[in-house]
Amino acid sequence: MTADTSRMTRATTESSADELRAALHQEVVIVAARELQRALLEQSRPMMGMYARPSGADNAAVQRAVHTICAEAHRVDLRVEELIIGIKQAWSQLAPVRARHLGDRDADVLREVVSSTIEVFFTSYDAASRRVLD
Repeated sequence: MTADTSRMTRATTESSADELRAALHQEVVIVAARELQRALLEQSRPMMGMYARPSGADNAAVQRAVHTICAEAHRVDLRVEELIIGIKQAWSQLAPVRARHLGDRDADVLREVVSSTIEVFFTSYDAASRRVLD
């Protein structure tokens, strides 16, 4: 095999791997948008955009979404930083729903989602690793 052929083969393989990662990332963005929208629709609606403390049901809805999103990220072997980017992309797609259901809590809920995602992602990763070692 010539050097040019080898370089072309490697470039094609790398391009295919990049396309696969992009497709998997997009799959997680779709799941995140769906799950976050479900959680947002369950949020208590604040009156006239005023801040309202989240209820236990509000928090539970967000936690269910986070667990589902993390499970999907693990399934497709996404790295945590790719997952956070995907969540933020999904979050931006949900601007109209966020405005209706979160009001002034928008930034707080996003922070909670990101923090919980990191915690759940690594907790579930550690648990899965222990099961493999046992």
